[in-house]
Amino acid sequence: MVWAPFPEDQPMSPMQVRDIASIPSGKWRNGKGITRTLASEGTDWRVSIAEVERDGPYSTFEGMTRLSVVLRGKGVVLRAGSLTTTLTPFTVAEYDGATAWDASLIDGPVTALNVMCRRHIYQPTVRALTGPTAVPAGATAIVLAVGRACHAAASTEAAPHRIAVDQFAVFQNLEHPVRISPDPVGGKDRGFGPVPQLVIIEPTAV
Repeated sequence: MVWAPFPEDQPMSPMQVRDIASIPSGKWRNGKGITRTLASEGTDWRVSIAEVERDGPYSTFEGMTRLSVVLRGKGVVLRAGSLTTTLTPFTVAEYDGATAWDASLIDGPVTALNVMCRRHIYQPTVRALTGPTAVPAGATAIVLAVGRACHAAASTEAAPHRIAVDQFAVFQNLEHPVRISPDPVGGKDRGFGPVPQLVIIEPTAV
């Protein structure tokens, strides 16, 4: 990882920045697809980008809540008995990781941002970065700067730190809030999607 800490006068948890394309790919647990893991915390949570290239079963993850956002392609329909969940472009879908879902592609392969968190321990959220967004202290954040660059700052007065197009940044256990803003000017969609995404993982309130 490349470490780019905030200035000493703005104490923050450090930011890790890396090119998305530099992350090695690996097979799904069931061997039916390819994934890149961007960040994880043991078996408690994981954020990844998955390539779904053909119809077939999804891997199961007992006790995990799953969130998915389709970044490229038309979408995926997940079915399990009478249950149906549809993953559509740039819309967050939440579903049970323990369910034995069978996936059917909608008109071709897709690339999806996937978030998995241990239920009752962590609360995940995923949102498109269409404007400035604050990440609260105590959270972990993953910024996916797809389509356009993003900037992170400890306050409105602090100098922002740039996350270039097709890079991602990881903020672990923030000691202070961070303000994340997308560039007003877009770049090229290189397969990871045209809209920056923000993942926030917070401990579940007791």
